[in-house]
Amino acid sequence: MFSLKGKGIILLMVSVILVLAGNRATAAGLSETTTIHHVYLNDEFVGSVTDETEIEKIVADKVEEAQDDYPDFTFDRESQLTFVPEEVFDEKVKEDEAVKGIQDQLNVKAEAYEIDIDNQAVAYVASKDDAEDVLKKITLLYVNEEEYAEYESGNKDSEKDADSLKEPGSRILDIQLSHPFTFKETMVNPDEIKSVDKTLSMIEEGKEETTIYEAKEDEELEAIATRHDMDLDQLLELNPGQDENKGVKEGERLYVTQRTPYVNVMVEREVFKEERIPFEKKVKEDDELPKGELITEQIGNEGILAFTYNVSETNGKKISETIVNKEVTEKAKTEITRKGTKVIPSQGSGTYSWPADGGYISSKQGQRWGKLHKGIDIARPTTRTITAADNGIIETAGNSGGYGNKITINHNNGYKTVYAHLDSIDVTAGQKVEKGMKIGMMGSTGHSTGVHLHFEIYKNGSLVNPLNYISQ
Repeated sequence: MFSLKGKGIILLMVSVILVLAGNRATAAGLSETTTIHHVYLNDEFVGSVTDETEIEKIVADKVEEAQDDYPDFTFDRESQLTFVPEEVFDEKVKEDEAVKGIQDQLNVKAEAYEIDIDNQAVAYVASKDDAEDVLKKITLLYVNEEEYAEYESGNKDSEKDADSLKEPGSRILDIQLSHPFTFKETMVNPDEIKSVDKTLSMIEEGKEETTIYEAKEDEELEAIATRHDMDLDQLLELNPGQDENKGVKEGERLYVTQRTPYVNVMVEREVFKEERIPFEKKVKEDDELPKGELITEQIGNEGILAFTYNVSETNGKKISETIVNKEVTEKAKTEITRKGTKVIPSQGSGTYSWPADGGYISSKQGQRWGKLHKGIDIARPTTRTITAADNGIIETAGNSGGYGNKITINHNNGYKTVYAHLDSIDVTAGQKVEKGMKIGMMGSTGHSTGVHLHFEIYKNGSLVNPLNYISQ
């Protein structure tokens, strides 16, 4: 094989020889020469012709045939073929050898882009756009379109805000490949050119490499082969000393094949995350509240703990995570509940307090409208709050026909008090109440001619006059 430099030297020598030969020929009376063309295919001599036309036609036909087979590719007509002219006296040239050599050896090549990973050619695609698309799609195997677009936009914007994230989410800080990924123009056989998707699949699948595997206890050869996506014959071929009918010892080293990536995609992310801080619950005992009663003094709220951390990923798998900032952005608010400890006696004291907030006696106990008025009526109070006249237990609390909304308190000392025509009731049957405790609101329910409290007292089941027990 001759290089172009070598061909130049040959031509120089040929020229010198021609000059010497011409001088001798002139001296001998011979002056006519013929031009022949030495044909080189990929810098290798294949023969000589007197006319380039036939060779060029062979090339044109092969290019046309290839173009029909691969209409999307661009084919080269000249780069593989070189003609070197020479002036000779003897025009006898074996042109058939050159023609046959070109017909047999010429493989028409198409323009392509060679993809190199770690300085090794791994694939050929039709265009630079295809090569760039392969590079982008390798990254998109492990990064979604939206965050990749944001990353690309940020790289182009020199004014990019470098502040950390303020809302929960993540952003890409950097994308790197584990090996240099480059591409360059070249000429290749058209059947070597792959589509973007096929190239991507091939790169994603990785390359097969031989590595060493240490057998585990009671592990069979077939299980080892299956673990590494091999069949048993492949495993035995790599390990000729093994017998499929015999087991392997624990720790025995075997050659196996495994797929390793052509290139790893390494992504650095910034992540902002918030966690809720549970609020504390405090209970304060209050001796002013009846025992068992609970009042929320302060509603509790969760706090917020914010984390900013950097995550390193390789091929979509988290490799490391480093917290770069942690702060409480909102403090938790303690829930405070007051719990009553005051014991209310269920037995009355025997003395009774005025059951309304002010007011006057609008009607006394006695005959009225032809029938007995069992109690006293209290009207025009300062407020409509009704209170228990003495300690006791709520015997009934609810609507009672002509009485309207009515409460009966059993003072567990032989006495009971009745509160009628209430607008609303604040207690329930069975509840302990303390003297002076609010039990409802004055109203005009049932058979009533206006807002007032109808109040009765019973002693050992018999009606008594309230005015003998209470005074304003």
